[in-house]
Amino acid sequence: MKHKIRYILICKTIPEYSKRDGTLYTCSIGISDKFGLIRVYPLPPTGMEKYGIYEIEVEKNKRDTREESWRLSTYSRYENWVGISNDVKHIGYSTEEYVGKYLNGCVSSSVSELNKNRMSIGVIKSDKSNAYWNVNDRYINKLQIGLFQDVGVDVAEWTKFTKDSKEKELRLKFQDLDGFHDLQYNEWHYYEGQRLYGAKTELLNPLNKKHRNLILLGNMLQYRKNWIGLGKFKNTLNTLKLF
Repeated sequence: MKHKIRYILICKTIPEYSKRDGTLYTCSIGISDKFGLIRVYPLPPTGMEKYGIYEIEVEKNKRDTREESWRLSTYSRYENWVGISNDVKHIGYSTEEYVGKYLNGCVSSSVSELNKNRMSIGVIKSDKSNAYWNVNDRYINKLQIGLFQDVGVDVAEWTKFTKDSKEKELRLKFQDLDGFHDLQYNEWHYYEGQRLYGAKTELLNPLNKKHRNLILLGNMLQYRKNWIGLGKFKNTLNTLKLF
């Protein structure tokens, strides 16, 4: 069944390349008016902004049984996303304050609680966290490949957007009631920062601000007790005046 929803996009993951159909895509997490906090993918790598509000039509993904997972009801993915603007209508912008207030109502005490409740998206409130760059085991060195291949042979163009082309992997350490965790952190715009400026510590300053203590997590499709950091947000209940 298809549903038309309003969707506030709050994060996009670093793009991946589908070996099954040859397309580049990203995954998103957002807030919908009908289903709450959900995952919508695949999405085009460009054209949808953080905190943008969109009218979209979604349906369940037969390959993903997680309750929070949906996909766009569109075939434009198979045509290099041509015509996606007909399926995704941008109608305005939300705010960081609204999103923080909403996420504060979704907080779980620990990763183990998320697993117990069979959730695939969760929010952990933690005052002890630190984002850092680490060695990326998936890194493909284009220059090294050139030494062993014929002149003119290059890695596919799409790799410049994927994790394979990044020397550093972004990780997040944080504490919840279970103790300390050290997870991958896959929010795309930090990897774009690495692509443009290098893996500089200063790029992570927004992540490491103390008032950003709401950590958005998502689990992996095939390993559902493995979690990935996807966003950090301000707990705006502490800053907004209610009266």
